[in-house]
Amino acid sequence: MKKLILGIAILAIAVMSQAQRGGGFMRNQGGPVGYISREDVQKELVLTDEQKEKITAITDPQQMGPKFQKAMEDAGLTREDFGTADGQKKMPAIFAKIQAEIKKEIEVVLTPTQITRWNEVSIQLAGNLAAVQPEVGKLLVLTDDQSKLIAELQKKQMDATRGLGQQMRDGSLTFEEFQTKQKKNTEIMDSEVAKILTDAQKAKLKELGGKKFERKDEIN
Repeated sequence: MKKLILGIAILAIAVMSQAQRGGGFMRNQGGPVGYISREDVQKELVLTDEQKEKITAITDPQQMGPKFQKAMEDAGLTREDFGTADGQKKMPAIFAKIQAEIKKEIEVVLTPTQITRWNEVSIQLAGNLAAVQPEVGKLLVLTDDQSKLIAELQKKQMDATRGLGQQMRDGSLTFEEFQTKQKKNTEIMDSEVAKILTDAQKAKLKELGGKKFERKDEIN
């Protein structure tokens, strides 16, 4: 079980680093948490040095191991279960739970105004993939059919990310190559989600993003 947790933790560090650059699994699964460490986002939120230090500690990828272990234990997963279809189905929920917990920790550090803008900026950065986030999906009033289609896309993305993570762990893929492939997969998923959303939902998504955020492209 410890080796399993270690492997997932390594993958989590990789996808968290990718998300902070605007792409990857955390982008479409974790929402705001995946962006809070970006310099341009912190500047937009006008974070103090003290806030930055606290957020750095909260989002430290090295802390992912224990969080994953607890979440997996709470879900009743063992190493044997992890390789089963049922175990794989539980993984998106585990990721979502961890992200929700981290988000709550960060919100304690921020002011109400900063939280609002953080959510808006995150929606802009996520693009159509913001619809994957449960709270955003509710605001878009996704239908059951839409939710089912998006869930299927999530599974495909999760499987792809897991495969890339395994290649990186066995040395057949570098971190840079992981980033490139993961970014491409994310772009594909973004376009697929766009096909699922109605024009009205896309307009609502733009509204939820608030005023235009001037992102720094060099971060990607």
